[in-house]
Amino acid sequence: MTIRWHKSILITLVGVLFLLEGCAVTQPAFYRASGLTPKSIGQITLLPAIDARIDQQVAVPLEERLRQKAATILKRKGYPVVLSDSGESTVLTNDSLRAADPALIKRLGPPDARWIMVLALIELNVVGSNDKVEVAGFLYDKEKGLLLWRDSTICLVGDGGILSGLINDKRVDLAVSTAVDSLLGSIPE
Repeated sequence: MTIRWHKSILITLVGVLFLLEGCAVTQPAFYRASGLTPKSIGQITLLPAIDARIDQQVAVPLEERLRQKAATILKRKGYPVVLSDSGESTVLTNDSLRAADPALIKRLGPPDARWIMVLALIELNVVGSNDKVEVAGFLYDKEKGLLLWRDSTICLVGDGGILSGLINDKRVDLAVSTAVDSLLGSIPE
C-alpha cells in the first residue's frame, strides 16, 4: 500500500516539473522547400531582431538575447552566419514579415546577401512566478523573393517560487534563450 502511495506522489511531482518549463509551437513550421538543408543554403545574413511587442515597458537588449543566441545555434547546425546591421528591420513588423511580398524580401539586408533571417520578439511577460515568451523567425530567399521558413513558439519558464521575482534580468535571459532554442529546433541540421 505504501509503495503505491509513493509512486503516485513521484508521478505527480514529475508532472509538475514538466509543467513548470515548457514551450509550445503555435503552428507547425512552414517550409516552402522540402529540401531545406545547410547544403542547399549558403551564408545566412541575420538581420537585427525586431521588438514586435505591444507592451515594451521591459527593455530587452535583443542583440545578445535573440540574435547572438540564434547565430550560435545556426552555426552549430552547420549554417554559415553573418550578422548585418542594416536599418530596414526597424520598420518591419511581425505582420509585414509573415505576409512579406517579393518586393519587400528583395529589399532586405545587404545587396549581395541571398539568405536573410529575421527574428521577432512578439511577447515577453516576466510578471509573477512564471515567464511567458513568444518569438517568431523568418528565413527568406532574397534572390527569388520567397519565404522559405517561418516558425513561432511560446515558452513558459519559471519555478513558481518566491525567489523567482528577485532576479528579473536573469529570468528574461533564461526565458528568451529557451524560446530561441525551441524556435530554431525546427531548422534542420
